Amino acid sequence: MYERSDNNTGTYGVIPYMDPKFFEIHSYHITEKSDIYSLGVLFWELTSRKSPFDFEKKTNDDHPSIIINILKRLREEPVENTNDKFVILYKKCWEHEPDNRPNILQVISELNCIDPENNNNVLTIPKETEKSEKTASVYSCQIEFK
Repeated sequence: MYERSDNNTGTYGVIPYMDPKFFEIHSYHITEKSDIYSLGVLFWELTSRKSPFDFEKKTNDDHPSIIINILKRLREEPVENTNDKFVILYKKCWEHEPDNRPNILQVISELNCIDPENNNNVLTIPKETEKSEKTASVYSCQIEFK
């Protein structure tokens, strides 16, 4: 997609990852919240190991229908056995309204609270002496998705 403006700069992107507001309001300027939307879609893709809306298999003729589905607020379904906290996070990220999406610091904070060993529990921050290899990987965002 390309957005033309007076200074000849443009907005490019891959349709499933682009902020829906861009399709609604062609003068919409991409913001940090646009990046958060894309991040949410990417998080889903990491758990599914598939392209959103099977985009890679689509032709240019299919693009308008994908845009319409996005504008109808349709999103991919969470993959079974995905960590519940992670699903909640990426759904917040791909909210239709930018003001309802978290900022990057909130995303990082929520990622840091996800326990990769337990689907439904949240880690509490351990005392300095309680750090382990497991918590070190969580704090560095090296979360294993099964």
